[in-house]
Amino acid sequence: MLLGITVTNILAFTRYQEPTVRVAILRDVKSFGLSLNGSYQIVNPQTQEVYKRSRSISNAEVSLFAQGIRVDNEDYFVSHLRIETSQGVSIRVDGKIKKYRGSIDIFKEKNGSLLVINRLELERYIKGVLYHEISDRWPMEAMKAQAVAVRTYTLYQLNKNKLQLYDVRNDIYSQMYGGKDAERYRTSIAVNRTRGEILTYRGKIFPAYYHANSGGYTENVSELWEHNLPPLKGVKSDYSIGMPAYAWKRNFRSSDIQEKLNSAGYKIGAIKDIVVLERNESGRIRWLELIDRTGKKIKISGKIFREIVGPNDIRSNNYDVVMKGYYFDLIGKGWGHGVGLCQWGANNMAHQRFSYKDILAFYYPETVMVDYREEKGLKSIE
Repeated sequence: MLLGITVTNILAFTRYQEPTVRVAILRDVKSFGLSLNGSYQIVNPQTQEVYKRSRSISNAEVSLFAQGIRVDNEDYFVSHLRIETSQGVSIRVDGKIKKYRGSIDIFKEKNGSLLVINRLELERYIKGVLYHEISDRWPMEAMKAQAVAVRTYTLYQLNKNKLQLYDVRNDIYSQMYGGKDAERYRTSIAVNRTRGEILTYRGKIFPAYYHANSGGYTENVSELWEHNLPPLKGVKSDYSIGMPAYAWKRNFRSSDIQEKLNSAGYKIGAIKDIVVLERNESGRIRWLELIDRTGKKIKISGKIFREIVGPNDIRSNNYDVVMKGYYFDLIGKGWGHGVGLCQWGANNMAHQRFSYKDILAFYYPETVMVDYREEKGLKSIE
């Protein structure tokens, strides 16, 4: 043994290489500001040709020109650039600056816009996600459970998106990712203490979805997406009851909702009534009927209605409708799509001294925890 390193550890390090996550951090933009700390190089990823090596850029502009990409007033006649740095990247959009670890890829897309992708190691990526998904003041066991869910979901996406330009986005349609600015001391501890741990079902990685509050019952994934998985079937979750984000109420002007429906292709006049036609096992709305003042009726799924009105306005699909003339109230329970881990339920369980493994076993039944670094050829469920 030399300096505390065993032969076993050396072999482990040599056979394991941490996966790289490709995060779309800017989409459909015409330009952005760029600052680079320390030494950097601008590379053609296809040929590995190094176009430029230097130290530090401050407040440079990245934009398009007819034949390629312009960086700090220098033209590169390519549609794909990679910028590798020793100390990270700062990106400015609309006066807001965000710092990122790793490298960035810049693509000139066919629609005349820029796509910017942050490439970094998996565990670093998770540290940039966790604080945006839960509070760093929560119990450590809740944060550890969230870290495992984030890692599992990310590896699932890495396998599914190998042929795409990126694996995940930095918004609610993947996972909220804030880069280096989002790293916090306690959330980073949670990532380190669960390093490598993921959940599998029958030896495969599954999409470990999560949400803010289940409203008392998590959702069956088949109600929303094309999966039929026992770990995502939905469970009764009393731990979420009475917790923040459990109950909500929103008032809407009928004419505003009519306008949104019309814009989405659902032609209806002034709304007179909204009727719940069917609920699923979790209590969430499967089908609604909207009736206008001429008597016209349209049938629409609860999922589509929520997407049209806005997921931040309709917090979940579990609600009652109270009509009030030209206005109506939605009185609901839960926040988010409801599938998988309930974050506030996990918080409550952690306060009750459940371990992160207990929490994960409760919300993702029939799963097995493994260390992906020790598993070869792990595949994602189709």
